[in-house]
Amino acid sequence: MSDAPNPTASRDHFLRIVPQWSHFGPPLRPSPDDTAVVQRAASRLSADAHVVVLGLTPETIGCIWPAETQLSAVDHSADMIRALWPPVRGPAHARVVLADWCAMPIPSETIDLVAGDGCYVLQKYPDGYDALTRDVARILRPGGAFIIRVFIRPDRSESIADIARALERGEIGGVHALKLRLLASLHGASGAGSRLDDAWQAWKSMPALPDARKGTRGWTAEEIAGIETYRGMDARYFLPTLAELRQTLGNYVREVECAYGRHELADRCPTLVLIKDA
Repeated sequence: MSDAPNPTASRDHFLRIVPQWSHFGPPLRPSPDDTAVVQRAASRLSADAHVVVLGLTPETIGCIWPAETQLSAVDHSADMIRALWPPVRGPAHARVVLADWCAMPIPSETIDLVAGDGCYVLQKYPDGYDALTRDVARILRPGGAFIIRVFIRPDRSESIADIARALERGEIGGVHALKLRLLASLHGASGAGSRLDDAWQAWKSMPALPDARKGTRGWTAEEIAGIETYRGMDARYFLPTLAELRQTLGNYVREVECAYGRHELADRCPTLVLIKDA
């Protein structure tokens, strides 16, 4: 494990989420469609490819990688590493590195593929997004790929009242989609980004969930506990529009694919395939 500078944005709040992770679902957790984009890229790698995974997402690390893949999972929370490493599935010789994604202790132009899931969400926009993308581009070989699932907000914002009405009409399939809609609606309402406690406050301001939906898929007590973890949390998520995101990423890598899953709100969490040109 390598030491690293203190990150600009803490991910330690995810420790409160880890116990509920098995109860999470799309769009906050990658779907099989999302993971398939990474898997397709993995199948095209050479047997001894060098891969970096940003974070410890089990679905990404657990892809089927070529036999001799040298995989390094990079995360800047020692507590998260203790909670989630070693992985249940992954390359036999995978290693974990304690480091900031914006300053990885990895030599330049040595990596064939970088993959991550939702990694930008805690990076301030635009400076944090720029810093992360710049370091990913630095470590990629020319022609190397960056595959990242991103969370974005729609071009046209919806209000909390709009979301409450949709909830009452039964138009929101589960609490995971509700969280993402709330975070997008609140973006910039109390400062840059979306404060997690504000999303919890909005959830609590809504009419009670109809009895007919309580305990059903998407609305079990275990799933609802995920939004309850937002209570009192000052961490902020940053959700640019897709156009804003592309403007930042395009300074360092070239987009070749924008893939969408088939789950609820898939249009707000596409997986981008980006290439570092020679």
